[in-house]
Amino acid sequence: MSVRRATAADSAGAAAVVRAVYAEQGFSWDAGGYHADLDDVAASYHAFFVAELDGAIIGTAGLSEHGSLERLYVLPPGRGQGLGAALLRAVIEEARERGFVRLEIWTDKLLIDAHRLYERFGAYRDGERVNNDPDASHEWRYVLALSGACVAVFDDEGRVLVVRENYGRRRYTFPGGAVEASETPAEAAVREAREEIGAEIELDHVIGSYGLDNGFLVHLFRGHVVARSPALQPGGELSELRWVSSDLVPEPQSNVLRYGLPDAVAGRRGIVRENLTRH
Repeated sequence: MSVRRATAADSAGAAAVVRAVYAEQGFSWDAGGYHADLDDVAASYHAFFVAELDGAIIGTAGLSEHGSLERLYVLPPGRGQGLGAALLRAVIEEARERGFVRLEIWTDKLLIDAHRLYERFGAYRDGERVNNDPDASHEWRYVLALSGACVAVFDDEGRVLVVRENYGRRRYTFPGGAVEASETPAEAAVREAREEIGAEIELDHVIGSYGLDNGFLVHLFRGHVVARSPALQPGGELSELRWVSSDLVPEPQSNVLRYGLPDAVAGRRGIVRENLTRH
């Protein structure tokens, strides 16, 4: 099995995949309207990808001009083989190369396996709608951040500042968050620190970038406090803030903390680490 960028010549094969999945789910087909984008997948999308098995197209996924994931479908022979994840990863890489900072995903509420895939990649649910397709489908909206920025802050005793999330696995991590549109990773790191811990941080240097195996990229900086002592902010997403020795950071740890703290302690700069296994 392989994933590649589609051309106009793949349109019929891609449409056949989508139509087969629609038939499997009992969804309506509208060739001249809602599904007209499949007449020419290369022209309809920023990028469209197909997965092949023995020369036959068995999976599809596209990136729209607005930065949304579209038409992610896999036929039964390709399910359970990591093909959906491979297609999603191809779209994520394309979106990042085109400058998108997040991927929007609308998915039918009935497609539970798809929801699990998106959540495994770190997407979060933040809305719903009734779609304008022939079935007036009820859909969830997921958002997948494509890059984040964090800052490693040390005090005069060499202790590192860590915070604890009050959601999900409640991991310890560096102050930071998603990079927003129109801001640089450095600006995002300073803004997120201000919002999360109330302190003004001045960045010293770039420690490195850390690419995870789900396509998420985190930029890590070293910085120091220049105004206001770090403290938990009311109504925030953190439950704890503490200064700890770098060799005594408690578990569970975020991926960027696990991979980035040794580089920060060693004084490394400009590190690039890719395809890191998530824990």
